[in-house]
Amino acid sequence: MKQEENPWSKGVVLVCTKCGKSISPKSLHEEGNAGENLKTFLKKSFKETGDLSKIRIVTSSCLDVCIDEYQAVTYAPVQGPTETFIVHPEEDREKLLQHLREKIK
Repeated sequence: MKQEENPWSKGVVLVCTKCGKSISPKSLHEEGNAGENLKTFLKKSFKETGDLSKIRIVTSSCLDVCIDEYQAVTYAPVQGPTETFIVHPEEDREKLLQHLREKIK
């Protein structure tokens, strides 16, 4: 087995793609998978500030935190405790982004 260094320095964000299926389309403005859309928003936001190399943002299968109308997101830092959030993928994404920015400072 060969061990590689992390391609990101601060942590990884896992965005569940299964959760989006339980979110009413009436509560969403964007078309497509809510998890994919949230991932794209986060990646674009971190890229614009030059911080994308600090954090990896990927989609995941079920994170086993299923609550209808919400998206499960986990942040696993390189050091420190893992955090899991339940957010609305559009209404709460700015708040989630700000929280993650604080984590990677």
